[in-house]
Amino acid sequence: MHLPMKAGIENATRILKQTPMTAVPPEIYELESLMQQEAPNAHDVADLLARNPEILGEFLSLTNRVLNRPEDDLILNAMAAVNLLGLDEIHHLFLSTYLQKHLPVSLADRKLIAHDLRAGLAAAELSYWVGGIGRTQAYLYAFMQNIGALVMLRHDPEAYGERFLNPQMNQPVSAHQSEIAHYQTAHTFVGSIIARRWHLGDALSKTLLFHHQPDLIELEDYNPSVAKMVALIHIANYLVFQHFSDHFMVRELEKLYEEAVHYLALPDNAISAAEAALEKWGHSGHLPDAAH
Repeated sequence: MHLPMKAGIENATRILKQTPMTAVPPEIYELESLMQQEAPNAHDVADLLARNPEILGEFLSLTNRVLNRPEDDLILNAMAAVNLLGLDEIHHLFLSTYLQKHLPVSLADRKLIAHDLRAGLAAAELSYWVGGIGRTQAYLYAFMQNIGALVMLRHDPEAYGERFLNPQMNQPVSAHQSEIAHYQTAHTFVGSIIARRWHLGDALSKTLLFHHQPDLIELEDYNPSVAKMVALIHIANYLVFQHFSDHFMVRELEKLYEEAVHYLALPDNAISAAEAALEKWGHSGHLPDAAH
C-alpha cells in the first residue's frame, strides 16, 4: 500500500511517545563537543574512550572487527585508536558500541542486534568498492537499520516479531508493506525519527527511512548517497541470511540482492571479501546469543 509520508511520520511519532527509546549517552555528546573544537585534543578523546573500561573493551573489539584488522596488528588501547582513526570513525564506532550493549532487553532484541551487527560487518567490507561511503559509516548505517524495529517490538510484543519483523528478513518488500498496512507506519519511519532526535545526520535518517525501498534508480533520483547505502544494506542482509539463517530463501530476497549488486557494479571479489569477513568475525563472542 501507499502511505502518505506525513501520516507515517505522525503515527511513528505517536508510537515513540508511548514507547520511548534509551537516550543517547552523555559521552556521545561529549565526543561531538571535542570533535567540533578547532584543534581536537587527542588525549582528551582517548580519555573519554577509556572512561568506562567495559565500553572501551567492546569499542576496541568492534573497531578491530569493522576494520578487519589482522590478528597480529590489532588496536589494543584508546590512544592507538585515536592515532589510527579519524574522529568520524571513532564517533561511528563508539555510538555503535554503546547501542550494541545497552539496547537489547529481550531474546528478540538480541536476535535482531546479532543480525544487524553481521550486516554492518558485511556492509563495511563492501564499502571499499563504493565511492563516497566510508567503512565505519557503512557499518553504523547497516547496524542501525532496525533500531525502529526495537521500538516496535516493545510497542506490540505479542505480534510484531513473529507476524511482521521476522518475515522481512526473507521478504523485505512485501512483508514491510504488510507492516505499513497494519500499523499505518513502520519501523523505517520510527528509526528515521530516532536518528533525527539523536542528531545523527540527515543521511542516516533518510537511509533508515528508505532501507526497504526496492527501486534504487528512483531512490538515486532522490538522493544518490542514500541509494548507495540502501543497496549496501540489501546486499549485506542477503549475505547474512544466506550464511546464518536455517530458513529457506525466497526469490524476493534474491532479487533485491541481484539488483543491488548490479546497481553498485560490484565485482565478484567484493562479495567474496564480504563473505570472508562474515566467516572471520560473524561468529564473534561479542555477538549477542542468538541470530535469525
